[in-house]
Amino acid sequence: MGKAIITKNQISITEWFAQIGEVEESNAFRVEDNKKSERLETLYQQIDLPYERPEKFTARDLADQTPAFAKILAERGNELCAIRLIPKKPDLPKLRNRGLSIKECYYDWFLKQEINPDDYFADLCPHSETLLWSAIFVVNHEAIFGELIKGLHSQLTHGETESNLYQFRYDFKNWQWSQDDAEAKKWVLGMVDLIRVEDKAKQEKLKELLGTEFSHDYMAGYFETTVWPDGKIRFVDYNRILPKHLPTPPPLSHIAAEKETVKGIGASAGQTQGRVVIVKEEELGNIDFPKGAILVCDNTDIRYLPFMRLAAAVVTNRGGILSHPAIISRELKIPCVVDTKNATAILKTGDLAEVDATKGIVRKIN
Repeated sequence: MGKAIITKNQISITEWFAQIGEVEESNAFRVEDNKKSERLETLYQQIDLPYERPEKFTARDLADQTPAFAKILAERGNELCAIRLIPKKPDLPKLRNRGLSIKECYYDWFLKQEINPDDYFADLCPHSETLLWSAIFVVNHEAIFGELIKGLHSQLTHGETESNLYQFRYDFKNWQWSQDDAEAKKWVLGMVDLIRVEDKAKQEKLKELLGTEFSHDYMAGYFETTVWPDGKIRFVDYNRILPKHLPTPPPLSHIAAEKETVKGIGASAGQTQGRVVIVKEEELGNIDFPKGAILVCDNTDIRYLPFMRLAAAVVTNRGGILSHPAIISRELKIPCVVDTKNATAILKTGDLAEVDATKGIVRKIN
């Protein structure tokens, strides 16, 4: 069980889309994200889908310490929690914190927020400092595909991978796995089975309530899922918008890396050539990055966006195909290869390189 390294420079997918100028899409994501707890509760009620089920209040309940909240504060104040302040108005930001006790969330964080409590709902979710496994997967009409990792799911969303990354793909006939690991397969199959709804009446009900689409009896959508230390699966997100930004990847490739070659995962397809520029975190404020260069770095966050806009391609040591930076590379229509593990060690600034992000390969060509 591991803890992921999360930097303050990693932002939500909603904020990423706003930063690249996709304001309308960003607003749609904000609405979808703000309602995810309601969607997951509907799935809990209709098909017993397990999720990080919150205690639901208004922010006014917390501010006034109404009896129901005061009881939780007194009896469960030392329990870890994740707190979400969900705006009632679309122009207000969503506020959140996690990993603190309920008392700490309340006294050290909530009471310091400069908000009108009447403008927000408040969700208090259970929280675990460690997770056995986390996964992100997408179901569409072509396939089920995703990634699984040991540890916190923020490794997948932010690309801050510290553990081995497992890819999987199912075309509704055959499963493909990047690695043969019985435990990883067990958890993926268990997660996917939870969103399979064979009862046609229940399918119709979910279509009515949530606009849910189905493929081969599996709910279509984007899902974030975790396995807690108690060995139980809990869903974190069900998003209906993201899949249209996540094209189905090709069958998994097992091409071996040659000498002077970097092998990773193709996160945004395409081929290009250019001169490599290694961008280290400590050099972000003082580096010459010409248009058309190949951006090579450990991982990207919002500080790298100016370089991504200029880059012919992005190559990173860490990350996965469903991480926020990988999604943004696709939106910017630039090839992207992630999870190479050693790109910054093998490639050097000034190298002429050929990027084949369709195959996940980067070759030096001089």
